[in-house]
Amino acid sequence: MSPARAHARQSRRRPPDGFFAYEAKWDGLRVIVSRNPEGTVEIRSRQGTLLNPGFPEITAAARDLPPVIFDGELVIWHVGRLAFERLLRRLNRRPASVAAGVGSSPAHYVVFDLLRESDSHVGRLTYRDRRTRLEALLSDHELAPPWTLCPVTHRPR
Repeated sequence: MSPARAHARQSRRRPPDGFFAYEAKWDGLRVIVSRNPEGTVEIRSRQGTLLNPGFPEITAAARDLPPVIFDGELVIWHVGRLAFERLLRRLNRRPASVAAGVGSSPAHYVVFDLLRESDSHVGRLTYRDRRTRLEALLSDHELAPPWTLCPVTHRPR
């Protein structure tokens, strides 16, 4: 059966180690970050809402990226924990309120997946191939905070 036609079904057996990739659950906002060849940056929610005004530090950092589309999650660390409520405070706020939030609790972007790189749509590649390209892109461009590569393991425990 091809992966595109596979259906989820219950099993009592665990897949062999290395069959799946396991990533952490983040307490953030799932978004797509894109930078097109002309330099325009968009941060969009799953519903398609443009979130750039609430996250100017991510918008500014994305301008330094090559043309790319990332899938990931916006998070804010505050006092040693992820603070979802601080993310929500950034939505639909006035620029002065957002600027105050950026100063006290900057956002970070945890990158899960690479959907497009330059002119190449990589969505048809295997997860492992996309992950390899994502790791290389972050390394080659020496991306540091606010960018974070989501840790992954191929062992469930």
